[in-house]
Amino acid sequence: MANNEDPAFYRRRVRDALRQAREKATLTQRQAADALDWSMSKLVRIEAGTVGVSTTDLRALLHLYGVEDPAEVDALAEMARATRRRPWFSKYQKILNPAFAQYLGYESSASIIRGFQPLTIPGLLQTDDYARAILQANRATDIDDRAELRVARQELLDRENCPWIIYVIDEAALHRRVGGPGVMRGQLRHLRELKDHPRVSIQVVPFAAGAHSSMNGGFAILEFADWDEDVLYQETPRGSVTSREDQELVADYRERFDLLLAASLDESSTDELIERLIHDL
Repeated sequence: MANNEDPAFYRRRVRDALRQAREKATLTQRQAADALDWSMSKLVRIEAGTVGVSTTDLRALLHLYGVEDPAEVDALAEMARATRRRPWFSKYQKILNPAFAQYLGYESSASIIRGFQPLTIPGLLQTDDYARAILQANRATDIDDRAELRVARQELLDRENCPWIIYVIDEAALHRRVGGPGVMRGQLRHLRELKDHPRVSIQVVPFAAGAHSSMNGGFAILEFADWDEDVLYQETPRGSVTSREDQELVADYRERFDLLLAASLDESSTDELIERLIHDL
């Protein structure tokens, strides 16, 4: 269990596991609370994820639900202990909106990240100069802190358990000279270097592909090794939204991503396009 993974992620994992175990045991929340001589509100808060659960209470619940496998119990107990850690991005809390903070917790725990960006290079792939140029263009405050957060977030790429990262980028993002020719040249060279990363794949939707359903905003879909619910993160004009419960919406965006991938240049042609743009700059 990596220390840079978000404690809130484990709280949600524990919450879902306990709820599923109770339902499998065909107990209502009231029956489970009464059996343990707990208040109803205590069990409701645990299953809602609004509070953590001690390992003692966790083991009592699992015993009540008939979950006795030592490996499963120990794994959930370790997750319960992990919920007491502070998330790695807590020092940047003042510059994070709640939805993006939630996304960062999911991102650091994902096994596969699929993402699309129509106008800019994805944050995980940005150079410092490119990121700062975008922040300045948006008149952002606390630019140094935001740039530092971007660097800290990119440490994900250096982890032994780095997730598989599959990005599709609209060709428009490669042509837009963010920060001027020098900054953009450095950004494109960085993309070229990332093609050698064993777990990073970058492909481009060419202008020739025409209109597509995701021109209005970027998104990311996260998968997890031992959790059966994917997470969708959308970038919208009114902010960023993380959706987990609406799996139909997640499925719609999975289909969008597959269509974008099918319309993209293959990795070899993408490399050739990047080389040509670097030469033009």
